[in-house]
Amino acid sequence: MEEKEGKTQEVSESPSAGPAETKETRNKEGAQEIQEVAALPDEEMAREGDRDGQPPATGKATDGDDNRAADDDSAQTAEVPDNGEKEPASSKDAATQSAGGPQAQRHFPGELPGSFEEVLTRIPRRNPLGFLLVVCVLQPVLGALPHDVKAELEARIDKPLCFNAARATGLNILCNMILYPVVLMVLAAMVRGVDILFSQNINVFILTGIFLGLVEGGYRLRDGIFHVKPEEEVVLRGAFYGMPMVGLVHGFVSRNSGLLRQLPIPIEGFYDKGFVEKLERERRYGQAYTLEDLGDAYHLRMEFPRLTPDIGLAGRTDLPREMPDYAYELELKDGHFIVKGRCVDERVRKVTGNVGAFPSGFTTVIPLGERVQGYSYHYDDKILQVILLKEQGAQRRAA
Repeated sequence: MEEKEGKTQEVSESPSAGPAETKETRNKEGAQEIQEVAALPDEEMAREGDRDGQPPATGKATDGDDNRAADDDSAQTAEVPDNGEKEPASSKDAATQSAGGPQAQRHFPGELPGSFEEVLTRIPRRNPLGFLLVVCVLQPVLGALPHDVKAELEARIDKPLCFNAARATGLNILCNMILYPVVLMVLAAMVRGVDILFSQNINVFILTGIFLGLVEGGYRLRDGIFHVKPEEEVVLRGAFYGMPMVGLVHGFVSRNSGLLRQLPIPIEGFYDKGFVEKLERERRYGQAYTLEDLGDAYHLRMEFPRLTPDIGLAGRTDLPREMPDYAYELELKDGHFIVKGRCVDERVRKVTGNVGAFPSGFTTVIPLGERVQGYSYHYDDKILQVILLKEQGAQRRAA
């Protein structure tokens, strides 16, 4: 009787326990499926590792593995550009050249061995003794010239004992402190009569002249007095009467120092933005150059274009203000020296030909009076300098 009651109790309990066991079983099966799905990539990686001969990867990565993976990803990102291709190094150089970057020194047929500086130091300048003596005596007067003219004259003579820009400027300031009082005394005598020269009133004019000389001298030397600058950066300004002397000095130096062609100084006309600066226009056509006969060689100095046109073009903001460097070619042919310049920057080249006085390039043919054996050149800061060694000069140097 008791056994029947126990069986009846077991039978009565079994229906109530069935749904709970079924729910628990389903949860276990679902968790097992999730684990199998999560482990599937690990198994595939293990199989790939076995095929490649590498040890199978584990399901969890250590901190070191994470760091190495991050380093590999960053390395791949750095090596591959956005377009998926590695940019060649030559394209960067080409972009730099087209954008007006510094050009490498090229070599052309007919060049002399050695650097430009070495060849220039071996060429003596032709300066007649009488010319040097005149320049040395006139230093107090030549000191009134503008700074650029004095620097050019000093470089051309290349003899500090005969002419030095700083010494000439100082002597000129001292002379002005004597000259200005004399000029004021003469003016006083012309206005008030000669008797004023023998009275105490003349002292006012003398002191005024000396004061004017001191003030002018301080203004001209203010870079060296009020500013701490190296000697080569000090601007030695000229006197107010020095500018009219520039033409006379250039003519005198040209006749006595072998200068065959001066830098053209065109007369500026209109200053509206539609008109190009005259000297810049000469540069664009290859005409801004000087040629000097040094005796054993010629010295050519040519200025290349410096500024892009600014005449209100559409898209002008895309152009740089400074002209990118031109590509150039040099050739010595039939007693002539040929310089070819060409604009290579694509942004600037698009407007060449569409703007007045702005060609895409130039060809300058320079006739030489004597036969030339070879040349050496140097290009820097849009200035081309060439030393052309004469055959007679080379023979004298060899002897």
